[in-house]
Amino acid sequence: MVKIVKNIHNWFNDHVFRRVVINSAYLIASNLISVFLTIYITRLLGVYNYGVLGIITSYVTNVNKFFSFRMNEMVVRFVSEAYTKRELEKTGALIKFAAVIETGTSLFAFLFLVATAEIGSQIFLDDPSLKKYILFFGLTILTSFAMETANGVMRIINRYRAIALVNLVQNVVVALLVLLAAKTGQGLEAVLFAYFFGKVILGIVPIVLDLAWLPKFLGKGWWKVPFSLIQNKKEILRFTISTNISSTINLFARDGEILWVGALLSPLYAGYYKTAMTVINMVLTPINPFIDTTYPEMMRAIAKRNGAQVRRLLSKVTVVSFSWTFAVFLGLLFFGRQLLFHEINIFKFSFQVFQTKFLPAYEIIMILMAGYGIANVFFWNRTLLLAFSKADSATRISFIAMLLKIVGTVVLVPGSHYTTESILLSAYLAGSVLVMTVYGLHLLRKSEQLPEISEGSEKEIISGK
Repeated sequence: MVKIVKNIHNWFNDHVFRRVVINSAYLIASNLISVFLTIYITRLLGVYNYGVLGIITSYVTNVNKFFSFRMNEMVVRFVSEAYTKRELEKTGALIKFAAVIETGTSLFAFLFLVATAEIGSQIFLDDPSLKKYILFFGLTILTSFAMETANGVMRIINRYRAIALVNLVQNVVVALLVLLAAKTGQGLEAVLFAYFFGKVILGIVPIVLDLAWLPKFLGKGWWKVPFSLIQNKKEILRFTISTNISSTINLFARDGEILWVGALLSPLYAGYYKTAMTVINMVLTPINPFIDTTYPEMMRAIAKRNGAQVRRLLSKVTVVSFSWTFAVFLGLLFFGRQLLFHEINIFKFSFQVFQTKFLPAYEIIMILMAGYGIANVFFWNRTLLLAFSKADSATRISFIAMLLKIVGTVVLVPGSHYTTESILLSAYLAGSVLVMTVYGLHLLRKSEQLPEISEGSEKEIISGK
């Protein structure tokens, strides 16, 4: 018994793993309120309007993603290296470089949205009059002009609590606005405004915080440094283009699912699908933050050629993700239908998560659990490749899987059972994730054959202590 307790203590005493868990906990706590808020909104709007809401927000978000270069990944990949080496002027130049690129792409994305809003409302909503809602929510693209860069910087300087706090404030504000909408008898328009206000907070506040903090970390004139200090612009641009392509692949193969269903079936089925994704997001919520917090730790260890530390970290976070995902899967399999879609009575207290009319979403949930479950367990599959500078390989794998999935969607979904799209998505996720995982572990094994780089007397700059 003493040995078991000692092993458990040693398992959690790993300072890298402990830092990942603590940083992830901040992000998990801030996301929980969003899950319960989404459930409340389903009851407020009903299946059809919930589908309409999902299509509007998804269309705007995916247009933005189409032009996004995922600058948070670029910042973690390149800025963290310069910052760790105390190359502060170069760090400032890289941050400014990322912000300029993101601002330009955000402006272009908004112009594209304005040009396509009418045809988008026709194809996905069957109602051109809803164009005004797409344009209104599209203003969030402009308010989030450098959000990804700002969030990447906050991760570099270890401000996870601030990220969590911003998310928490945003969720509380949205919740209050939704509750006010329900009390005053308002519906879709009011909920969309609440979402809009929350997006504005998420877009503006991280930028303001970075502008306040960076003079302390980089010096007061950090934003004046010239771009000429960046010697590897081509490498950075190649990395950002690769991540943009990867994001576009995810847009067509995964993130645009509600749009596919809305276009090929109807907003009603989009409502079922969005309900299913609400439950899936509950499953992902405790694990998703590990993606952001594990990546910087992998970068540090791989930069030192400390493959053993990477393997130790991955094994531990995988045990955590598997334990959670498998437990939830069993719970949904045996109790999900009753707990989620029927009234529960406990000690004379009754509650119901989703109304019974949302029941068709249950089949979609269980199908998606297969693909998302695998992706949840091996959540580090893509970031491991990024840490080894294999973004192009990750993109190629995703691209091939995306083509297969899109062909299946276009050929099989129209006129078929509403669960067909969820089967295709699950297969796409499982296949692409497993291939990336195997390749990433192969690279890790090769890296372990190289001698570790000694830290010497160099002081670690980014510390979670």
